[in-house]
Amino acid sequence: MLAFIDKDKHWYVVRTNVKAEDKAFENIGKAGYDVYYPRRKVEVQHRRTRTLVVKEQPLMPRYLFVGQPRTNPDFYRLRNCDGVECILGAEGRPLRVSGDDVEAIYIAEIEMDFDDTKVARIHRREEAVSIRENIARRFPAGQGVIVTDKSNPFAAFGGVVEQVTKTGRIVALMELFGRMTPVEFDLKVLSVVG
Repeated sequence: MLAFIDKDKHWYVVRTNVKAEDKAFENIGKAGYDVYYPRRKVEVQHRRTRTLVVKEQPLMPRYLFVGQPRTNPDFYRLRNCDGVECILGAEGRPLRVSGDDVEAIYIAEIEMDFDDTKVARIHRREEAVSIRENIARRFPAGQGVIVTDKSNPFAAFGGVVEQVTKTGRIVALMELFGRMTPVEFDLKVLSVVG
């Protein structure tokens, strides 16, 4: 992978042969071009062991970005690299992509914006490290809640979240007998109000 995107070059989009992104990436690089291959990481469940495995996939299947010098770009040699199907263009002329746009994709990839893994969700602050933190994020202190489980003795009662315990249960203040009383609930029986 490139250390940075060279904005002094003109960038073009190359379409590779089917499932030949890695081969084209390697051959274009060997031919002396700057090449950027955007990827993303995803978690998939192993079909036999049922464990989550992180795999790397192309962000845009079959497409790579190639940087050419501003003067005398060599499309013939680029087109003849093994794994390259064509250079995207219109009316027989290759279309340039802004270096800023390529750099924006590169930075988003580094920041894990495209990744669908637990590590990326924690990095983007979409998910917390522990289950307790996830529950605390969903039910912050002071949040109004209502008991939605019909079999619960407090069904249809409303309250205010006081805290989330270490075990992941929610302590809510409920008005019982004219005063606010802390009652501990399981996550499944509560719903956020408003």
